Amino acid sequence: MVKTESINGCFFWGMLLFVTTVFSQKKTIDVEIRDTVDRVVYRLVKNDSIVEARMYLDKLLEKGKDNPRIQASYYYNYGVIFLSSGRYNKSLNYFKKARRVSQNIPERPFELEIPSLMLRVYREAKQFDKVDSLYAINISKSLKEKNLNKFYNYNDLIISYMDRRDYKNVVLSSEKALKELDEFDFKNEDSIRMHIVDDIIRNEYKLHLAMGLIEEKKEYSYSYRLLNEVEKDSLLFVKRERDAYLKCIAHYKSRYFYEYSPNIDSVYYYQSLAYRYQKIFREKLKERASNADEFIYEILRQENDIAKLSIINKKNKELSTNFFYISFLISFLLALALLFSIYVYRSNKMKNDINEELKEKNKRLLALNEERSRFFSVINHELRTPIYTIKGLTEIIEQNEDATQRQNYIKKLRFFNNHLLGLVNNTLEYTKFHLGNVRLNKEGFSLKKMMVEITSSFSHQVAENNTELHLSIQKDMSSNVVGDRVKISQVLINLIFNAIKFTPDGNIWLSVRKVKENEESITVYFEVKDDGIGIAKEKLPRIFNGFNGTQHIDEYKGGSGLGLYIVKRIVEDLFQSSIEVSSEEGKGTSFGFEVVLEKCKKEKYYKESINYGALLSEHKILVVDDNKINLMITKKTIERSGAQCDIADNGEQAIQMVKDTTYDVVFMDIHMPGKDGLETTREIREFDKEVVIIALTAVDLENMDNKIKDSGMDDIVIKPFKKRDLFQKILAFSKERK
Repeated sequence: MVKTESINGCFFWGMLLFVTTVFSQKKTIDVEIRDTVDRVVYRLVKNDSIVEARMYLDKLLEKGKDNPRIQASYYYNYGVIFLSSGRYNKSLNYFKKARRVSQNIPERPFELEIPSLMLRVYREAKQFDKVDSLYAINISKSLKEKNLNKFYNYNDLIISYMDRRDYKNVVLSSEKALKELDEFDFKNEDSIRMHIVDDIIRNEYKLHLAMGLIEEKKEYSYSYRLLNEVEKDSLLFVKRERDAYLKCIAHYKSRYFYEYSPNIDSVYYYQSLAYRYQKIFREKLKERASNADEFIYEILRQENDIAKLSIINKKNKELSTNFFYISFLISFLLALALLFSIYVYRSNKMKNDINEELKEKNKRLLALNEERSRFFSVINHELRTPIYTIKGLTEIIEQNEDATQRQNYIKKLRFFNNHLLGLVNNTLEYTKFHLGNVRLNKEGFSLKKMMVEITSSFSHQVAENNTELHLSIQKDMSSNVVGDRVKISQVLINLIFNAIKFTPDGNIWLSVRKVKENEESITVYFEVKDDGIGIAKEKLPRIFNGFNGTQHIDEYKGGSGLGLYIVKRIVEDLFQSSIEVSSEEGKGTSFGFEVVLEKCKKEKYYKESINYGALLSEHKILVVDDNKINLMITKKTIERSGAQCDIADNGEQAIQMVKDTTYDVVFMDIHMPGKDGLETTREIREFDKEVVIIALTAVDLENMDNKIKDSGMDDIVIKPFKKRDLFQKILAFSKERK
């Protein structure tokens, strides 16, 4: 939590200006002097001229010792000076003296101001029980008299809740104060008081509301908008405290980008900005502390002089007493000098520590920026190649009338489309690992089926490369397992793709064997081996380092270097295993890793062939998507299975169609204009709890999984999807599945 003491100054000076303005509205000839005194002291203290303020008050008291109004003003303003210097007991004493003197004056000066400032003293001194009791008295009186003073009392209460880390009450009190401020009628108030309350105090409420919501981990987007509004109006704050406010805003913005909308660049940027404002504020605070120390010393010296004169008069020991006090004064000065030296030493040490920390953060930011630049440079090149090929093949297919050649080009087009999809998936996976947003998802699958599908997917590429891809599966091992099929496939596909690239006119072996097995689980070992060009021993330690591992790749055929980085992260971070690699130049390379998988209780998870047309012919399905092309593709895919398919291109239309027609399954896109998929699903669930709703979307599953489930959807299919996966989802939820 950010200490609220560092941002209370603007409220303090606004309150002083407010109370002096309130008094000026009731000015009479009798109290004109007091009004002038209050304003002069306010300006001097605000500008850190504390010693000048003390001298001004002392001279005033000499001329008006018998005037109770001047005495009351003297005590009141001394209380203000001690409050601004952090001497809360002294401040309370002077405020109480001012109140006692004021009670004997007909117009009762400071009757409004003193309770509000005493509330501030109790809050600053962390005497929260007194804050609560005095707040109740003050707010009751303010509500009865319908004056603006209640908004200052609200602010003190809110800040005290921040100090107590009672963030729930910070939020409730801030919202209540803002609501009452919006409803307050300012038509009978002067422009200065209206500016203080409606501009400065309003921004205080907004800032504390944003801080409280973020501490409560609620409504991050609304909090971020409030922080932006307060930052935009920062010039309204008192200049001497503005840096403290901006430091708070930067700190909570960095928390927004760390906790809610992960963006490491923004986190580092706002942390650095907060440190910079903190440094500026500390410099100003040190200067103000120096002025306050001089004032406190002068007060103490005056009090010691009075005590010294009293001792001389009573005991008639002038010489010995003078010697004693002179010695005490010298010792006091030496102690102050020592304390000041320690203060300067610690301040310099703190400044040096902060500078070193900022230098280190700057180095990391520069390294991150360099890596990001390399990332975009490499990905730009890697994406352009398959996109150019796909574009060219599309034009060739359009112009070619030979059916055999068109089929050959379509196969090439499908290969480059899969290659582009793999590159995009690797890029997204790389970003997720950097943000820590990757996890395993369990599902039942057949190891044998998965291995065969992976091998078949490379048939065109190995033929183009004149390479043989061999598959070996241990016969006596369990094939039906539960685990993350997608992540295992991603590792094997990246390894095979890497092997094909460096094994022209050669052989690649993909194998899986059992390491150990029990009733609940099986440990299997996957290996991808080739007889290609191999890797030099000195380069082996760097091949998994993302962009830093591309030297070996770039020398031969180019590439992004992301594939092996993703392989290592998945195997080590997610499967808690290790990737083994051995290689010899000119003879080939071998990659291997172990994975522990649960055994599947079902007899067989995938059937070798399923007649989906026969199983889905009785089904009625609705597809909701705002993209016309996606609607056409999904509708054609479902209709080829024999099912009846309706389409809707927006949420409102989908809701009405579900009301009018009984559907077995509804496939729902997430991001749509107007009502999105989540809102549409929630509205459907209000009148239909039975219909199966499956998210059909390209969103990042790691970030949206909980939101999708919470909306009432039954399952998720990620685009681009395989027909088999789509049909099996339909069968899994169908009441008529055989």
